[in-house]
Amino acid sequence: MAKTSSEKQLAKANKKLKKLGGFKYKDSNGLYSDYSQAYKDYANWLNNPKKYGYGTYSNDVDSLFKEVMNQKKFSYDPKEDKLFQIYKQQYMNQGNRAMQNQLGAAAAFSGGYNSSAAQTSAQNAYQNYLNALSDKAAETYQNALNMYRYNQQNMFDKYNAARDMNNAANEAYWKQAEARAQRMNSTYSAYNDDRNYQYNKFSTDRNFYQTQGKNALDQINWLKEYKLKKKQYKGG
Repeated sequence: MAKTSSEKQLAKANKKLKKLGGFKYKDSNGLYSDYSQAYKDYANWLNNPKKYGYGTYSNDVDSLFKEVMNQKKFSYDPKEDKLFQIYKQQYMNQGNRAMQNQLGAAAAFSGGYNSSAAQTSAQNAYQNYLNALSDKAAETYQNALNMYRYNQQNMFDKYNAARDMNNAANEAYWKQAEARAQRMNSTYSAYNDDRNYQYNKFSTDRNFYQTQGKNALDQINWLKEYKLKKKQYKGG
């Protein structure tokens, strides 16, 4: 018995639905692959910050910070100052020579006898060099203080330079992380839009064939019922 047009339509609709099956995304343009790779790249970047430059100089910063915080207070001991000790030896030698020269000159003038005046004059000559040495002590103290301040500033400069380089490295790392996040989001949007498009098309086709099949089935059932009622009416 030949099939009616409704039966043909129902068979065609069922065939189409069977062919559609369940929804399967087709990554024909590689959009999901791009997103997957971008996601892995971003995750790898975040999970390996030191590998990609974050905190490059952090150890230097920590070490220099400890040096800054633990630096000794300035103190000065002329006994430990080699320069002052050189001056001291020179001035004492010169003082001794001046004193001996003064005594020698006085002795020659007085016929070989040293008077108390000569002793005083010689002692004053020696004392003049000791006074000059005191001035040198003030000078070497200031030199030591200047050197302490220079080293202190140099330490601060090294710390600030290391901190600035570390901050720059961290900033560069996060800029790269942001760029990777944007690429990940962009590829995801492209993939999601394409997937939604494919799913919406799938749903539209499925709904169309389901409706077509339902209409054909309704027509078939109506026709069966119609024939049955017609037969009953004729008393068949």
